[in-house]
Amino acid sequence: MEIQKVLTYAMEIGECMLISGAGVSRVEDTITRICQAYGAQKTEVFSITSSIVTSITDSYGEVFTQTKRIRSYRTDFGKLDELNQLSRYMCKCTPKEAEVKSRILQIKERKTLTPVMENITSAVIAAAFTLFFGGGVIEGILGFCIGGLVTMLSKYLKILTPNSMVFHFLLSFFVASGAYLAAKTGITSDYGKIIIGNLMLLVPGVAFVNSLRDMIGGDMMSGILRLCESIVLAIFLAGGSFLALFLWGGAWI
Repeated sequence: MEIQKVLTYAMEIGECMLISGAGVSRVEDTITRICQAYGAQKTEVFSITSSIVTSITDSYGEVFTQTKRIRSYRTDFGKLDELNQLSRYMCKCTPKEAEVKSRILQIKERKTLTPVMENITSAVIAAAFTLFFGGGVIEGILGFCIGGLVTMLSKYLKILTPNSMVFHFLLSFFVASGAYLAAKTGITSDYGKIIIGNLMLLVPGVAFVNSLRDMIGGDMMSGILRLCESIVLAIFLAGGSFLALFLWGGAWI
């Protein structure tokens, strides 16, 4: 396989890994190993949360550079595991281009959960967190319903919202509004547990943990960017909930 195409496929794998939740050090190491396995004499990779830049030098001394811009994330550890397996296979066996292209396409098109299963899973998680934080059976059932509805709503909001901050703000607003509406109808009085249980679906926990891992591993820039992003998203989550309670009067109960 030509070294330029090796770089293209290595960058594609690195992009998918970063989107799926991998740390930047893992992404950089994977791209480096793949390129070197196919004959690159020198590989320089720089990755942060939103970009990957790679330059390689072939056996003739020519330098090739590619850049990937990362605009969204979707944590998927199953896909990440398959990408890791593919990268190890490429380093060990150096398969032909057709096989690499086919396997990357299969991993990209891999279906994890159907929309129905995703809604049910999110609803169960929201209900479990509601109970965990002290809610009763009624609160758990309401948390289940709101969690499923918010997951359905998120698919449409993602198309309309300009960035993840506005997206999280609106979702938390609808979560708090639904919980407060349930309280106003007399179904429950402890709407706070419902709000907390559903917000746990939206908290950027993976990004926060990855930021700490990146900083501990020496990738300070990437770690700080991830940490700042996690803090800002958490602020917007709190802001959306507060606005809903303030508008509907729940903040003063």
